[in-house]
Amino acid sequence: PPPPMPKELLSEACMVIDALGLPTRREFVGTFCKDHLESYSETFDPKKNSSTGGGGSGGGTGSMSAGGLASASAAKSFKIAMPTTSGHGGGDSGAGGSDGGKGANPNPASLDQIDRRYAYYRRNLRELDDKFRDVFPQNWNVYHDMTYRFLQITSDHLSSLLTPLRPYRDRDCDDVTILLKALQKTVMFEKEMTAWLQRECGTIFLDGSREAEQAAREAEEAAEIEMDDEKAAIAAAAAAAGTGGSSAPPAVYGEDGEELEFDEFGKAVAASSAEGIRIKYERKMREKREGRERGTGGAAELGIGGARHNRPIPAKPLIGVASATFDGFMGPYIALEEQNMDEQLVEFKSQREVDTRGELPVFTSSTALFVYIKNSITRCTNLTKGQTFFQLFASFQDTLKKYANVLEGMFPKPNVAVAAASAAINLSANIGIGSALANPSGVAASANSSSSGAQSYRIPPGEEVTICHVIDTCEYCADTMEALEDLIRDKIDDKYKDKIDMSGEQEAFHDVTAKGIRVLVSGLENRADKPFRDMASIKWADMDVVGEESPYVRAMHEAICPFVITVRGLLPTSYFRNFCDKFAAAFTTTFYNSLIRQKRISESGSQQLLLDVTTLKTLLLKLPVLEEKAGKKAGAAGGGKPKQGTKIAPAMYTKMVTKQFQRIEILLKLVGTPSELLIDMFKSQWEGGSALDFQVIMNLKGMKRNEQAIYLEKLGVDPAIAKTGAAHGATSNITDHVQALQGRGSDVANKMTSDMANMRAKVESFRLQFR
Repeated sequence: PPPPMPKELLSEACMVIDALGLPTRREFVGTFCKDHLESYSETFDPKKNSSTGGGGSGGGTGSMSAGGLASASAAKSFKIAMPTTSGHGGGDSGAGGSDGGKGANPNPASLDQIDRRYAYYRRNLRELDDKFRDVFPQNWNVYHDMTYRFLQITSDHLSSLLTPLRPYRDRDCDDVTILLKALQKTVMFEKEMTAWLQRECGTIFLDGSREAEQAAREAEEAAEIEMDDEKAAIAAAAAAAGTGGSSAPPAVYGEDGEELEFDEFGKAVAASSAEGIRIKYERKMREKREGRERGTGGAAELGIGGARHNRPIPAKPLIGVASATFDGFMGPYIALEEQNMDEQLVEFKSQREVDTRGELPVFTSSTALFVYIKNSITRCTNLTKGQTFFQLFASFQDTLKKYANVLEGMFPKPNVAVAAASAAINLSANIGIGSALANPSGVAASANSSSSGAQSYRIPPGEEVTICHVIDTCEYCADTMEALEDLIRDKIDDKYKDKIDMSGEQEAFHDVTAKGIRVLVSGLENRADKPFRDMASIKWADMDVVGEESPYVRAMHEAICPFVITVRGLLPTSYFRNFCDKFAAAFTTTFYNSLIRQKRISESGSQQLLLDVTTLKTLLLKLPVLEEKAGKKAGAAGGGKPKQGTKIAPAMYTKMVTKQFQRIEILLKLVGTPSELLIDMFKSQWEGGSALDFQVIMNLKGMKRNEQAIYLEKLGVDPAIAKTGAAHGATSNITDHVQALQGRGSDVANKMTSDMANMRAKVESFRLQFR
């Protein structure tokens, strides 16, 4: 064979090619890369390998001797002969390669053998670097172009292996372990090659944007057309701005965030380990021996021809060239993550452990779920930040909604019987209170549920703590999702950033929180159910002595105070105030309804009730700021922290409670007013009071029907309507309600008739157009 051609002569040949112009240089580099990747395509192409194939001759078949120029069949390239090997990847099996163990696919093109591809390329790249070191000008980026083409070919191969219904589809593409291993090996190889090119060749990488690529082309053309060095330097600097071009190559990090070093076989080791320190030391010593001192731009002064040929031209990034191919085929991985999260949700249904280390006590299941999600994000983004990550984000959304349902399932079941009674009472109240007055017995037990909607809840002793924990956990989840949304938006590819929105999931937790407040209010109302029944059983018509507060008032204190103190120690301030607002409104409404359902209240009875109302009003005004010491005990029992706040109730709350009790106090004062002063007192005291309200007062005073008709006439009600209303225990308001309902029904019927007529006309017009 002819003797090897000196490197100086090869370098001068490169200068000749450079002098022929940029198209010639690009053609030569392309041919050089194609020649040296030909054997790779032959060996690892799925279309050219059977399922049991494996092995082949080493690179460089049909080529010239080492260092020689190509023969006539490949005259454009510095094609060299590679040493023959027993098989592709053989000799690299010790470099983390698959050794074809039990169950392994022997096909070198398979996913299971993907590391053989990269071992093959590492070996060939080392040999090329040994043969052609200091031959190619640095601004040619020869090794970068070859690596980029290698990854493109690999991407085509992977697409054939992963695409469904393809005859070459890999048998293991649905195996999550093999799929993830293949993706991880590909990502690590891209990072490894990036680090090697930056370190050994001084390559500067673009950030992947079109603007950066355009700047790189301008830099290359500027250096080519004999512009002075200063202008070329400016163009190169503009291309590399913000793209990671720095004085030292950026570090490569593993899944755990630890810096990595790569040995000569591509094996990744921790940079801080003894092996990593040894690799780094040997590299530094080798660079020193070879005289490869980096300049300020992070590039070595390689080759000959002056600064114009040695200034690096920014190159396209390698990250994602091959690994992005996996993005559309990661369904098995997403399914596995979803399965793991679903299994956690099943466990969470029976868990009640509470984490009290934070500001609010929350279920440990919530923190565990977000820890898993964060780790899942780390696992995914170390491999891909594109379509697969977006699909994983959709899985997170679904899991969080399911977790909201798990939390909602911790609430007690609604009391169906009480809810039905509540609905019936509300319906009768909408038609007119007079109907309820005709049947006052036995309604107090259900009256306390009428204000809390169609559902009523009975909370077992101590379960209010669990409900508070659910509310706190929902608040924690809603707040954490804001940070989670920002984290995902920061990490995901740009084209998906605008699609990252977790407001729907936050709303799901807010809905559970709102329901939890309703459950607490309804549960506390039901705790006061027995005192209300005791109140209804008192014969207020026979009472002739006013004493201390009634026993039912003390019973209400005993039912309400511990419950409220417990809730105050566990809920955030805003939610506790909302709870107090709702309960105060519900309690006063229930109390008012209980009063108007009495058959008769004597003057002494009204005075006793006024005394009771004053005590209850004081209790409700103190509701948001009940005793602090008691709050500490309750908070400690439920895992909450004592509230250190003001002892003055919010002004809006005080105003609302005062207004609610004012209506009750006016009612009781008018009931105790002598009949001859009733009309004047009613007009002056009850602003906006209706004839129905006036009749309620007369019924509670025990006035006879004919007497009520006379007073209604004096109030200004039509005599005939007043007489009829008094005879049936109702007033013209009932007629007004019925007429309003009939009018609404007629309006609905008329609108439906009109809409149907319009629709028929449009259909007929449509038919006529086709005749």
